[in-house]
Amino acid sequence: MTDQPKKQVSPMAAAVEATALNDYYRNRCLMLVDALERARQEREAMQVELDSLTKINGQLQDAATEGGAKAEQKDAENGG
Repeated sequence: MTDQPKKQVSPMAAAVEATALNDYYRNRCLMLVDALERARQEREAMQVELDSLTKINGQLQDAATEGGAKAEQKDAENGG
């Protein structure tokens, strides 16, 4: 690959680098897990709100349908 001679690396330096990389990836994983958990909690909260709004919308539609049926019945009674 390259014509450069291989250089000797101190075992202590290699151990320090390995430890630093392990710390970096451990912290990165913890940050990603935290972000995923926050996203999951936000999604659950949004689902609860969506379910609530869907229920309210269904109730409003039922009331509108019932009110429309009553109005048609009243018109029919009045000769409409």
